[in-house]
Amino acid sequence: MIMEPSICLQKSFVLITGASSGIGKALAFEFARYGQNLLLVALPGTGLEDVARQVKEQFSLDVNFLCIDLTLPGSAADVLQWCRIHAFKVSVLVNNAGFGNLELFEDSDPELLCNMMELNNRAVIMLTHLFLPELRKFKQSYLMNLGSLASFMPIPGKSVYAASKSFVYAFSHSLYLELKSTNIHVSCLCPGGTMTPKVQSFLSEMKFRRKGFCQLPEEVAKAAVKHLYKKRFRIVPGLPNRFLYWLTQILPMPVKIMIIQSVFKKSSPPPTLLVPRLVNRSLAVSFALIAR
Repeated sequence: MIMEPSICLQKSFVLITGASSGIGKALAFEFARYGQNLLLVALPGTGLEDVARQVKEQFSLDVNFLCIDLTLPGSAADVLQWCRIHAFKVSVLVNNAGFGNLELFEDSDPELLCNMMELNNRAVIMLTHLFLPELRKFKQSYLMNLGSLASFMPIPGKSVYAASKSFVYAFSHSLYLELKSTNIHVSCLCPGGTMTPKVQSFLSEMKFRRKGFCQLPEEVAKAAVKHLYKKRFRIVPGLPNRFLYWLTQILPMPVKIMIIQSVFKKSSPPPTLLVPRLVNRSLAVSFALIAR
């Protein structure tokens, strides 16, 4: 078990939203390796109780869970009330819950898009605002919001998702600057493609292997917690993803758009004549995985 002295000297909890699967579940196990007690939040019927039980049995920590829909009005306040009723002291808040879709904007269900913004953005704002006073009670506390490599580029077919993650990144960066001189450190986790059944199916169709293009949730979580405690603001797990982030910063927007559009046309490679020896099929696949 990894121990962080500044965190583990007092009884406190890490609150993780969207903790029933994927990166959220992996984060629960990774924080547990640091000896952290956990408060896990996710939708009802998603297996959250089983995750809490597994973590508790493996690490013998204080693990509690709350099944709630964070898209509903007042849900963030309900989470805070739950913590206060049970005297849970939160020293780390992880706003992980979120979802996306893959469909043209005009074909998308407007209710789904509104729910996406409710979860990806409004819930993040409300939980952060409500829990900042709780985080201030500790000598050192942490806040991590889940962005994406999609935070840095437009993605056709995922217009609202990409916009919502751009919002998360901009909000997190501003908050990081506001709180830089306080006891609260803010990080934004920006993973690329993460290995889910959907991504596995995509890679199979593309006849590409996972290695180099897509990470396991456990790999993302390991880098996330490590660099959160090192007080890094922007956390981009994996060398290929960091290289891809670098490319998003230096490539002209027309080139980025060309790459992204090409991979959404039956994942065909972009015209290499425009960017010889730099943009190839592998890079195009990497861009495609950002959206998944």
